Amino acid sequence: MPRREARLRPEFAERYPYLTADRWEPAAVLADRVVAYTLGRPDGRFITAERALDPDHFEFRGWDTTPRIGCATRREDRVIRPH
Repeated sequence: MPRREARLRPEFAERYPYLTADRWEPAAVLADRVVAYTLGRPDGRFITAERALDPDHFEFRGWDTTPRIGCATRREDRVIRPH
């Protein structure tokens, strides 16, 4: 099933020492890591209306083909299916 993926651009690797640059991973996983790192720092900023993954710093590919009712966000690209 297609999914939204992201990778950190190598030129921004110094800004995200906890991520591996130039490796495709699920966008939701990378967003969780960025948010956890940012909020865990004493000088951490709040992430509100802006996206956790700056499109200038990350490349994206894939999508979620699951139809949704209402407004979808990138965070909703991760689909969890019951077992």
